Amino acid sequence: MIILEEPFVSDFILGYIFKNNIPVLKNNYAFSHNKGYKLNYISTDQAIKNYNRGERIYTVSEHTFDWIYKNLPGSGIVEKISIFKDKARFRTLVSELYPDLYFKEISFEELKNFDSSNVPYPVILKPSVGFLSLGVYALFNQSDFNNALSDLIETTKNKIRLFPESVIGSKFILEKYIQGDEFAIDAYFDTNGTPVILNILKHVFSSVSDVSDRMYYTNKEIISRYIEPFTEFLARINSKLNVTDFPVHVEIRISNDGSIVPIEVNPLRFAGASCTDIAYYAYGINTVDCYLNQIKPDFNNILGNMPDKIYSLILIDKNGKDIDNAKFDYHRLQGDFENILSLRKIDNPAMGLFAVLFTETSFGNEAELDKVLIADYSGYVIE
Repeated sequence: MIILEEPFVSDFILGYIFKNNIPVLKNNYAFSHNKGYKLNYISTDQAIKNYNRGERIYTVSEHTFDWIYKNLPGSGIVEKISIFKDKARFRTLVSELYPDLYFKEISFEELKNFDSSNVPYPVILKPSVGFLSLGVYALFNQSDFNNALSDLIETTKNKIRLFPESVIGSKFILEKYIQGDEFAIDAYFDTNGTPVILNILKHVFSSVSDVSDRMYYTNKEIISRYIEPFTEFLARINSKLNVTDFPVHVEIRISNDGSIVPIEVNPLRFAGASCTDIAYYAYGINTVDCYLNQIKPDFNNILGNMPDKIYSLILIDKNGKDIDNAKFDYHRLQGDFENILSLRKIDNPAMGLFAVLFTETSFGNEAELDKVLIADYSGYVIE
């Protein structure tokens, strides 16, 4: 069973749902955003029955959590969601594995009067329950802390109101800033709790203070180098959590001493806004199908047939500006990249995006990707 909700669902996922006649919870979003596909809608009562008889649930968005909390209270799925969604709780559960990792949970009101002079900088400040890097700051000194607090009060708090409480929450955490390479992993824990990795994406930034989600990429070398250590990492984490039959989107960093440290784990979904589809363009697999049918990709075979290219997921954002997407020059993007595999125009203002791109780049042409990290795409608006 799949639950569709804001902010976005791709034609790729809709086509898969339609072709395989997968049950879809009938809600306003699923009914009004089916893009012409005749989906197999089921009622709330039927969805509850399906879950209770063991049917797996996948969602494209954490906006669905309100429905789950209301209709499946006290269930195993609610418990699994809460383990990961509450970042402070997750940190506590795995703290034995990371005894030196500083973190502190604090309410928004407490944050206003918090004594930041004794904070062991550098740290990350972010919502305890978060989404799309809203209210996330890299802080290197007390001045950074004060500036972040000012920005939260004046700007970010308004953005947070665009999302349900179950997605954002009103508490924040301060945690140690882990310096090193960052990766995103789409995976699921099977019926025995064994992790199965479906996607590994390197998350790149323009600077050490950049916390944006602008670009991720994957290639043969990334998969072959990291799939074993990342699988072992997920198994080690799950030794403390004991989660089974559950999909996750995991963000980690490899510290300077080689340790793999979790940043956060997003429950019941893979990369948001259907961005997990990059696995299809890069590896030829459907991550949602893999989870629902407990398929473990044969990456040895996949890598043997995979082109030696760079596959990128790029968010064409508005730099926080309020711009009408209808005025954006999407055609201009075509000239910026060697090969755009998919260009998805975004019409949801809450996402702050013009488009999501999936691209293929030859080695030696990485300059086109470097430009993405510093580009101001608000300049692509047609006056």
